[in-house]
Amino acid sequence: MTPKLTRREAVAGIGSAVAVGSATGLASASDSPADAVIDLERDGDTDYPRCLYQPDGDGGWNPVLPINIHARDASDGAALSTVEDGFTGLGNLEWTRVFPDATARAWDSEQEELVQPDHSFRHPRLGDGWNHVHVWEVDDDRVAIHSHLDVVDLTASHFHRGDRYGDAAAEAAAHLAGEGWETETPYSIEYGVDDDRLERWGDTGDVKLVY
Repeated sequence: MTPKLTRREAVAGIGSAVAVGSATGLASASDSPADAVIDLERDGDTDYPRCLYQPDGDGGWNPVLPINIHARDASDGAALSTVEDGFTGLGNLEWTRVFPDATARAWDSEQEELVQPDHSFRHPRLGDGWNHVHVWEVDDDRVAIHSHLDVVDLTASHFHRGDRYGDAAAEAAAHLAGEGWETETPYSIEYGVDDDRLERWGDTGDVKLVY
C-alpha cells in the first residue's frame, strides 16, 4: 500500500520515525493496514491509533511497534501543542528533534491513510537506550504517543532498533509529569494484534496522561 500525501504530511515534512529490525512474522506486504490492525472510529475516549507501521522491501506496510501512551488535554489548550511544549524550550534541552530516522506511519482510520508523526523527539545519553518518542494528533484534545528505547543493532536500518517499550513509556510519562501532566495507572491498551506479537513486544508500558 502506498499512502497518498496528507495535509499533515505536507506540513510536517519528510519522514520522522523509528528504525526497527526484521518484520518477520508480522503482517504480509499484501495486507492493508486496515486488514492487519483494525482501528476504531474516533468517537470515544479510548479510540486512538494502535500501532506504528514501517514499510517493508516489497512496498507494503507492517504494524511493528505499539503506540503505548494516550494523552488528553482537558485545559483550553490544544493537546498537540501541550505535548510539544513538554519536549521543547530551554527547560527541555535534553530532548532533540535531530538525528536521522527511518520512515514510519500510524494508521488513521477516519482518513483511511497512513500518516507520519506530527513530532518526534529523542533523549540522547551516553551509551545505549536513548528514549525516542513519536507523537500523533488524534483531535484537539488528544494525542497518541509511541515511546521506545533506541537499542544499538548494527544489522538494522540506521544501526539501531526500537525496544524496551515499558521502560521507555515510564520514562516519557515521568518526564511529562514534570511538565504538568498527571499519570493514570494502571492503564491497558487493546492493540488488536495476536498473542505471539504481544509476547514479542513484552511489557508495552501502557499509560494514560491527562493535562
